[in-house]
Amino acid sequence: MLSLFAGATVTAEFPSIELETTSSDTLDGVLRAALNAPELDRAAEGGDAKGWQPFVEAERHRLEELIRGQGYLHARVEMPDAADDAGSSDKVTLKPVTGPIFRVGMVEVDGLQDVATDTVRDDVSRQMMEAVGKPARGDLLATLEDEVLWRLRTASYPFVRVTERELLPIPGRALATARIVVEPGASARFGAVAYSGLVGLRQDELGRLQPFKQGDPYNPDVLERFREALLGHPSVKAVRLRLPEAVDADGQLQLRAEIEEDQLRAEDVAGNYRTGLVAAVSAIAALAIRQVSVASLRPGRSRWPLWFEVVPVLLLAAAFYVIAQRMLLLAFPG
Repeated sequence: MLSLFAGATVTAEFPSIELETTSSDTLDGVLRAALNAPELDRAAEGGDAKGWQPFVEAERHRLEELIRGQGYLHARVEMPDAADDAGSSDKVTLKPVTGPIFRVGMVEVDGLQDVATDTVRDDVSRQMMEAVGKPARGDLLATLEDEVLWRLRTASYPFVRVTERELLPIPGRALATARIVVEPGASARFGAVAYSGLVGLRQDELGRLQPFKQGDPYNPDVLERFREALLGHPSVKAVRLRLPEAVDADGQLQLRAEIEEDQLRAEDVAGNYRTGLVAAVSAIAALAIRQVSVASLRPGRSRWPLWFEVVPVLLLAAAFYVIAQRMLLLAFPG
């Protein structure tokens, strides 16, 4: 069974591209979505009758790499010679030959011997064990790579990177070795934090939100908690924490925190003033009613109920507090 993937605008000089199905419906779906028909159409629109072969050959190699990335490490995509019927100028058929699907039989992570603690080695070993037995796919290797990088970063190596990654078939068996080589880089500690973008906020006020001290081991989780603490400040709208490209001579990371303050808007100020004014007027009205009521008390009763004494005082206090707060925010934004 053949599936047609080329577009409808292919010229007579450029052949249509067909791809044979495989024994895996899942793989067929991946190939169907990945076949780069628009690129082939653009090649056809070039009108060069002798120039279609390089484009189709490049597509064949790309599909081979895609199939191998799904765990078929010995896969190939065959394309008939131009002399064959299937390779005529009207049609080219690409035939995937998948071979067996490989599974991970061994995992190697090189580069940890001089830097990783026992805890990090145990964490990485658990991730390696989880990968064993699974299809040797490219996304599995990428996930393992991310896990290794994260564990080294939390162990105070912020500049760790992967220098090699590969899936190597084990001869004579449908198993593969997943191999990753890392370069840890320098170990780092937290340094000072320089703030920029401050308008009304003070640096010492934000410094109290830091969950680390200068000289503490670097940890991205701690850095994220710091970012969340800054965002939790009522006057902070946005935060961006920047790391330097390398540690300084003392092995510290001098951080930079770019702050965008959430300035008080004029309509917010007006609204709060109105709220304070309503509270003040209500308190004055309550006091007036109280005074009139006290003056009209019958003989022998010298005071009104206690709640009527307390409510006006509370309303006045709330009104003055709101008005004073708004005035301070206007005078000192943030």
